[in-house]
Amino acid sequence: MRYLLPSVLCIVFILTSCDNSKTSAPVEPLKTDHAEDVVTPANEKPLVVLNKITEGVWLHTSSQDIPGYGVMPSNGLAVKDGDSLILVNTAWGELATVELAKKLKEETGLDIGKLIVVHFHPDSLAGVDWLEAKGVKVLSHPATPNLSAQRGTPIPNTSVPALLDPGSRVKLGPVEISYPGPAHTQDNLMVYVSEPKILFGGCAVRAAKHTTLGNIADANLEKWPDSLEWAKTIYPETKMTVPSHGNPQAGISLIDHSLALLKNAAQTVSKK
Repeated sequence: MRYLLPSVLCIVFILTSCDNSKTSAPVEPLKTDHAEDVVTPANEKPLVVLNKITEGVWLHTSSQDIPGYGVMPSNGLAVKDGDSLILVNTAWGELATVELAKKLKEETGLDIGKLIVVHFHPDSLAGVDWLEAKGVKVLSHPATPNLSAQRGTPIPNTSVPALLDPGSRVKLGPVEISYPGPAHTQDNLMVYVSEPKILFGGCAVRAAKHTTLGNIADANLEKWPDSLEWAKTIYPETKMTVPSHGNPQAGISLIDHSLALLKNAAQTVSKK
């Protein structure tokens, strides 16, 4: 089991005590062991790395070797919810999801009770079938099952009708699930852990070291900036933003970074 150093987290949280509604200065990313430019072959690494962020919240990271990109890490969260856990995203692969459930049980003594799928790509729901077979309740955007069926990824059996429209928000114990609108995909959700003020931005948010938007095959580049601006307005007190790929960072600076990437992409297109 690996832990994020408490002293590092303390510094990060102090750095975010100022007004997050303004563009914050870049801060050092958290020092975790899942750096963006992993070069070790996936079969020589553990399937899942688990880091405790703060009391009751864990970051899980799994990887896949993607042709043309190399070994890519993918993040999710686990949040204590009474006598069970809320999982945000499965691990990237069914075997990795099995290992994740085992590691969480060993660390917390708790089973996964609910799963939030933030979009239909396999880095978000590759282990959904196994979890559903274990009786885990799955929550997703209403469009996710159909999009999964079209793409051939695992299909969640259930979704949340109340998350259909942009700006929708649903409270679930210690977390809030929100649909900011189309961005990286048509169905991308965000998850806010209220007490420690941690925002899981998913693939709608790019890590600090990213210089491009990544995979935009299913993206809505026109609406993506509006969705991020909505998240900035709704969650201005965020103390940590977690992207799907790459290191978490203090405050909402990753949202501003992503907006800058979108602006650059739009300017590039307009020049062609």
